[in-house]
Amino acid sequence: MIITPELQPKWNAMITDVLRAFVEICNKHGLHYFCVGGTAIGAVRHGGMIPWDDDIDVCMPRPDYERFVEVFNAMDSPDYELVTPYSQDNYPLPSMKLCNKKTTLMEDEHTPCITGLYIDILPVDGTSDNREEALRLFHHYHKVKNRLSAISRRFSLPEQLALLAHPKEWGQFVYKTIGFFCRKTYRRLLLKELRAISLKYPFETAKNVLVYSGSYGDKEVYPKEWITGSPQLFTFEGITVALPHHYDAYLRNLFGDYMQLPPEEKRQAKHHKAYFNMDSRESLYTVKQKVH
Repeated sequence: MIITPELQPKWNAMITDVLRAFVEICNKHGLHYFCVGGTAIGAVRHGGMIPWDDDIDVCMPRPDYERFVEVFNAMDSPDYELVTPYSQDNYPLPSMKLCNKKTTLMEDEHTPCITGLYIDILPVDGTSDNREEALRLFHHYHKVKNRLSAISRRFSLPEQLALLAHPKEWGQFVYKTIGFFCRKTYRRLLLKELRAISLKYPFETAKNVLVYSGSYGDKEVYPKEWITGSPQLFTFEGITVALPHHYDAYLRNLFGDYMQLPPEEKRQAKHHKAYFNMDSRESLYTVKQKVH
């Protein structure tokens, strides 16, 4: 499904509402967070959503990330839910999402996982002072993360066998086959390995940090001092949000001249949605009938 220009304002308003709830929880409980990626650019350059964007991303230092889970789970919220790799068996990511529980979203037709419209919450972990070692851990993490994604997906037997015709897909075939026969056990092992990698260097004592679940490759390793200290406050769609203390260094590291608008042909969202309903929560069974 496509988020049309007519639907975009409602979509943006709903995920911004989730961000507002997240910020209120963090402020109330003294939890540290900061907007990242396109959300940070949006706050600095546009005072809100980048006009062609359709998602919101925040990061939290690992201690605050873990504490947020405890705080939220004690709230029994009627409007929001926290989706983690431990709360849904088919959730394909190691990071978590705060979702509007009165909406429906399936992002991939082959991944039987229902959330609501959401914001992504990613942990920031400590890492090695040696950049080569940090990057080795980052790339190993992503190999394991890809296996988690692979076993979370479901394919018909013909689709599975079709992978054998493409040597580059043999690894995916193996992981999917393993997942089919011992999915829960293999999933637990993968999550255990991902957590062990993330926690190898404690955030509190590290000089450098790493967003293991980030999508910017080598640029996800940077000095911890960029994100510690007093946050810089910006207005995002009427919400006062936090950015890293050294947000300019952080954003230039990722994007270069982030104040320069990209070419018009690149001003478009890149996120495919298999199905969404912004008005109610539907069951996985109902959504699967509509998608397939």
